Amino acid sequence: MTAVRDAKFDDAAAMARVQVAGWHNAYAHFMPAEFIAARTPEIRTKEWRGRLDDQPVDVVHLVAEDEGQIVGIASGGPPMGDEVVIEGDTSDYDGQCYGIYVAPVRIGQGIGRRLLGKLGSRLLFAGRTSFVLWAFEKNAYRGFYDRLGGREIARGRWDVDGITLIEIAYGWPDIRALIEACSAVERPQNSSLTTKT
Repeated sequence: MTAVRDAKFDDAAAMARVQVAGWHNAYAHFMPAEFIAARTPEIRTKEWRGRLDDQPVDVVHLVAEDEGQIVGIASGGPPMGDEVVIEGDTSDYDGQCYGIYVAPVRIGQGIGRRLLGKLGSRLLFAGRTSFVLWAFEKNAYRGFYDRLGGREIARGRWDVDGITLIEIAYGWPDIRALIEACSAVERPQNSSLTTKT
């Protein structure tokens, strides 16, 4: 049985492996190969150690663990405000998912729902009332967020290695609607659970 818990400093390497696998699985068909290749597990491990070592009190880092193996990760907190918004508006949303990744071999098993539901619950407990996350438009699996009731509320631009990628902001004006959707019995069908971090 997969359990969701707070991430610990010692989880950094396993979290990095899940994130790198998620990038390759969901982004390799539209991102520059050199850009993805440069985000190695070693580099990501160092980044995660920094985040976990110096974690603001209003930021949540979660892992999904199954039989001692980390199979998913999610992070969130107050809005980062670092997106280049080209259409729409996210300023009314006070909670944000910074990133969610599930090991490719475990996609479709409800792990992403558990992670997002727990993240939403933690942010609600901290006083957040709404929820937004950004996903690349070309991420073939972003229908997962539609199935959880997310509405496309904005579009953003992300420039990387000479190309421009479009991102879609999914919003839940009431964070409780996301939490309820994530507790639904049915499992997502062939969904990739990735957002940019």
